[in-house]
Amino acid sequence: MKICVLGSGSGGNATFVEHQSTRILMDAGLRAKEIVERLAKLQVDPATLDGIFISHEHHDHISGAGPLARKFKIPIYISPKALDHTSSSLQHLPTVPIGSDLPLQVGSITVTPFSTPHDSVDPLAFALRAGSARACVVSDIGFIPEAVRMRLRNCDLLVIESNHDLEMLRTGPYPWSLKQRVMSNFGHLSNEALGYFFNEHLDGHQRRILLIHLSKQNNHPQIAYVSAMRAIEKKCLDAEIHISLQEEISEILEL
Repeated sequence: MKICVLGSGSGGNATFVEHQSTRILMDAGLRAKEIVERLAKLQVDPATLDGIFISHEHHDHISGAGPLARKFKIPIYISPKALDHTSSSLQHLPTVPIGSDLPLQVGSITVTPFSTPHDSVDPLAFALRAGSARACVVSDIGFIPEAVRMRLRNCDLLVIESNHDLEMLRTGPYPWSLKQRVMSNFGHLSNEALGYFFNEHLDGHQRRILLIHLSKQNNHPQIAYVSAMRAIEKKCLDAEIHISLQEEISEILEL
């Protein structure tokens, strides 16, 4: 299984997954044109995509989904509750309903959505299995409860949010109401909260971590990297930490 984050952040999120001839997107929050251009860097024709999985209805996760699906005839996999809160243009496209703990088989990839705490309608993350490889893609999550921790065990690759540095957020330019939202249990995961999860609950199997959804205003790639590495190296001395940025595609990680 190959995974590449096409871009991640408040400006739009999309992750490309491939196994054998099966190709899917996890979210499509970049502009459709931008997704097409970034897929071209991977030599991927968007018409060959087998589906677009939507984690939740916020604009930075769905904005390119409708135009992509319409132009290239790609099915959209989305929670019915989330679909009800999207624009009418998305509601009139062919969709496949998904729900927490209900696995779906798309070609050679098994996708199992699971619920996460976030201030949206029926937010989901995704566990992916293809052959012997297993990965989880977790974005926009306020904290990591036990039910999510169980899902993240025995992952070969964990793609997970490391949104903000708490001190940068507290002293940054956001209004206090927005700071409270981001820091809440239904907001976004901080470097510190992710580090605590790594330190206390990581099972040692996840030797490859890809950090996503870094805030431009309230985080820095080096700060997020150092925070994660310090927390994970006690469990996995040979751990790899990778960073996804908004403006460019990530490394292609092959499992």
